[in-house]
Amino acid sequence: MSGSSHDGPAGDPGEAASLRGATPYDLWLWRQETAQRLEDLCARLLDAGTAEGCRAAAPEFLRLTRRFLTLRLTGVAADRRQAFEQRVPPAGGLAVAALWAEVFWAARAAAPEDGSGVLEEADAAIRGLLGLSPADLAGPEAVRTWWARLQQVEETLAGLEVQAQAALEARREAYEDALEVRRSGTS
Repeated sequence: MSGSSHDGPAGDPGEAASLRGATPYDLWLWRQETAQRLEDLCARLLDAGTAEGCRAAAPEFLRLTRRFLTLRLTGVAADRRQAFEQRVPPAGGLAVAALWAEVFWAARAAAPEDGSGVLEEADAAIRGLLGLSPADLAGPEAVRTWWARLQQVEETLAGLEVQAQAALEARREAYEDALEVRRSGTS
């Protein structure tokens, strides 16, 4: 690991310099910490119960949301690059929109007939989250709504990550089976 979590993305991990050289474990740890901070902040926002309280904490909520999405998408994109043949170019940077575009279009290319609408719903949620301003979080109901959309995005990303992990595991098993066949043929 590159040090404690506070040595990594001390500022905004959306900046490329803060994520270069990060290990998968670093990304996972930073994501867990960010998710916990975001969950705690959301609870405080909802406990505040007033528009003023929500607006006051909204900039931090938006910063942590962007940070979480950056970390989450960086990991998912890396997993999918390893697991699947790249049919779309990798993201040129670490911006949320670029990473999401890579993940979205690669998933769409892998399953063009998927009519579930899950990717489209996540796309709309991510675009909405990226377009939020503090004024959009001017009350507990707005915070609840956007928190639910962020949770929906997380579920979609978790599904895409599991799909990549399953593909990698299948590839490893096929490789090990092929090695075993070669070994038994040469013995």
